[in-house]
Parts: sequence; structure tokens; C-alpha cells
Amino acid sequence: MTTLAATRDAVSPASDPAPAPVARWVPWLFQAANLCFWLSLYYYVPTLPNYARDLGAPLTVVGTMLSAYGVMQLLFRIPTGVASDWSGRRKPVFMIGLAASLAGAVAFALAPTPWSLVGARALTGLAACGWVGITIMYAGYFPPGESIRALGWLNLTNAIGQVIATWTGGLLAEAYGPVAPFVASAATAAVGLLALAFCPEPARAARQATAAPITASRLWRTATAPALIGVSVLSAVQTYATFSTVFGFTPVFAKDLGATPADLGTLTALSVLPFAIVQPFTAGLSARFGSRVVVVAGLVVIGVTTIAIPLCTTLPLLIANQVAAGFGRGVTNTTLIGLSIKRVPSGERATAMGVYQAVYAIGMFLGPLVGGVIGENAGLGAIFVTTGIVQLGATVLALRILDRD
Repeated sequence: MTTLAATRDAVSPASDPAPAPVARWVPWLFQAANLCFWLSLYYYVPTLPNYARDLGAPLTVVGTMLSAYGVMQLLFRIPTGVASDWSGRRKPVFMIGLAASLAGAVAFALAPTPWSLVGARALTGLAACGWVGITIMYAGYFPPGESIRALGWLNLTNAIGQVIATWTGGLLAEAYGPVAPFVASAATAAVGLLALAFCPEPARAARQATAAPITASRLWRTATAPALIGVSVLSAVQTYATFSTVFGFTPVFAKDLGATPADLGTLTALSVLPFAIVQPFTAGLSARFGSRVVVVAGLVVIGVTTIAIPLCTTLPLLIANQVAAGFGRGVTNTTLIGLSIKRVPSGERATAMGVYQAVYAIGMFLGPLVGGVIGENAGLGAIFVTTGIVQLGATVLALRILDRD
């Protein structure tokens, strides 16, 4: 049985240097750029599946379009992390992500057919690879021992951005038409690029790149650590549910219940809101109950609520269901992302994060793709039942590979 402790020595950051001090305003400005990043990626998420269907796309094409987001991350997140560690620079990764998000929003607005939306979604998937640079750049402003707490606050901004974007995106679509969320996305990405321009590269990453050269063997050892692969697989399972439901077919189910574009924005925002609320408390929950208990409990909540979606006969019931699921996603996601770099030296963290995010991108890819096929052949309800079963099955893996801490 492989546990996190089994690879502790291989990735111990005992000699990790402390970060060089930065002005107090730097992390705040960085968080503003991070907020813009997530706003730009999520304004159109509640209306995108139905936007594609209104262009004539069947569920299989909708699933293909949504899965393109994950495919690009699966392909490019590991190279992104390795390149970032090799150069010791994180900021260019973030800047490219914002630029690609801007370009993707424009591509969505100008897309003439459902299949052209697939290319636009792929471009936004490339943009999401910027999360590799965001997480490691922000963590570089803090001591190594504060990584989980720092990433918790970063995830809080992430979630706040998703809540604001999904709620206002639905309102924009209803008030100004289906293209309005894409316009808001492009404009916000441009603001994020401006804010990021004034954020310095964390000095620790640059110093370690010169004082402690990164070798291919070191990066390979980090990338293939069993502990990292284990938590990454668990994250992929959790992400499978998120992109099959919240950012996939739950809006389609809600529209069948009579939801308007504004209702879809509210539904998605309220699905993400608990994710935001739980962020400041997740580190404390893990410290008190142990990471394994928190992850298993989160997966159980996700599984049960997902299976129950077809039983929701009204929009209020569906919203209540998704609020409960949001708490499960919040504690699971933040705990796993913290574990992925907890014992990794700062100079190799982008590689570890690239592997972690590439593996969980498998869930982004398979969730909507498999869900689309299942929905086309067995009905919309079958998507949620099968997804929930996968989440409950993952608790066995979590019990086997996570430490009793």
C-alpha cells in the first residue's frame, strides 16, 4: 500500500529557502489578477451548453466541446510545469493564460457553428494551464510551511471569481443576449493582464533556478512520485463529477425544469458559493480530522448528491442539492491540491503541480465526454447516477493511499 508518507524522503523540502520579502501590496494585486483570470474563464459557463444546443448541437457535440477544455490541459499542463521549473519563472505562464482566455472569449463570440465552439473551448483550456503558474507563483510569496493555507486563500479568490462570473454571466446573457458573457470575459482578461504586469516574480524561484540547477532526473522523480500520482487520481475523479454536472449537464437538466438564463447563472453561482465559503476552514478541518477523513467525507457528499439530481423535480430542490455538493467539492479540492505540493521543494513545485493538474484534467475531459455519450443513449438522468457511483467508488482509493494524519 502506497501512502503519502512512503515518498516523504524523496520529495522533502527540508532545504527549501525562505521566500524573499515582497511589498505587502504584491500578494493583493496578484489576487486581483487571479480574480480576473477566473472571471474571464467562467462568465459564459452557465449558458455555454445551451448556447451550443441553440446552435443545433446534439448532446454528443456538447460533450465534445466541453471536454476540449480538459484535453488541452491534459496535453499542456505537464510541459508547462516542467518549463516553469526549468526556467525558474512563473509569471509568463500566468500571462499567457490570461491572453489565451481573452482570445478564447473572442472566438466564442464569433463562432458560427457548434463545431467551431470546440476550437474556442480548446483555446480556453490552454488558458487554464495558467493555473500552474498562478498556484506556484503565489505560493512563492510565502514560507513553504504555509503552502496549504496560502493556496486555501488563493482557492477562495478562485471560487469568488466563479461565483461572481457565473451569476452575472447569466444575468448578462438574459439582459443583453448570449454573446454578452464573452465580451465581459475578454474585457476582464485584459484588466488581469494589466494588474499582473506590476507583480514581480517571486525571488525564491529565480534564486533556486540559479543556485540549485534542476536536472531531468530530479523532475522525473518528482513527477512520478506515487504520493503525487495518488492524490492526482483522486482529484481527477472529483473533477470528473464537477465537469459532468456543474459545468456540464446540470444546466441542461435545469433548463428542462424551466430555468431561464438568469436562473442558470444563479444555479451555477450557488453551486460554487459553498466551495468559496469552506476555503478558509479547510486547513483547520484537515488539521483536526486528518486529510484522509476530509477527502473521503467530501467524496461521499459529492457522490450522494450527484445520484440524487434526477430526483430534483423543481429548481429550488436542485439548487439545494448543488449547495450541499459544493461543500463536498470545496473541502476535497483544497485538501488534495495542498497535499500535491506539501512535501515538494519549491524549485520542483511547478512540475508537481503540472502533473497534478494534468491528471485531474483527465476528469475534465472524460466527465462531459462520457456524460454526453451516456446521456445520448440512456437519458440525462443516467449521467448523474453513473457519475455519483464513480465518486463513491473513489472513497476506497482514498482510504488506501492517504495517510492517517
